[in-house]
Amino acid sequence: MAWKIVIERGNLGFSAAHFITLDGAIEPLHGHNYGVRVEVSGDLSPDSIVLDFVRFKDIVRGLCKEWDHRFLMPLTNPLLQVRDSGAGAWEIAAEDGTRYVLPRSTVVALAVDNVTTERLAERLAVRIAEVLSQRGMSAGLRTIEVGISETEMQTASYMLELPAGALKSPP
Repeated sequence: MAWKIVIERGNLGFSAAHFITLDGAIEPLHGHNYGVRVEVSGDLSPDSIVLDFVRFKDIVRGLCKEWDHRFLMPLTNPLLQVRDSGAGAWEIAAEDGTRYVLPRSTVVALAVDNVTTERLAERLAVRIAEVLSQRGMSAGLRTIEVGISETEMQTASYMLELPAGALKSPP
């Protein structure tokens, strides 16, 4: 048997700009006020909790803040040429002639092929798992599911299944 906790709404989210490529074309640069929902399942600790809600919310808020008011840039999109200009800026060139030059301080470079809500949910789930493990808070966890909403009616989710023993807390 596994238990589950959920954190959502309130100040769990971020505002960011992005574009995606779809059917070989690049859509216009735009932004969203993204909402975040995170479910974690696992065994109960000796204190009868899956995770401490307060510490867990702080972790997720901190990760959301890293993306807040930034441009989310895909590093591995085959339709884009992305390069560090060496002058404190990123340059993005698309096959259709679209070109962006963005100050490095405004960009979050993501190791994804496209900055879709699906990929954002995946990246956030992986980052949450990493931070929980680093902080010794991952013992007994089984899954982390992240949902990211870009509008009230559009949410994408990703479930990260954690291998048994893979995230054991250090002694």
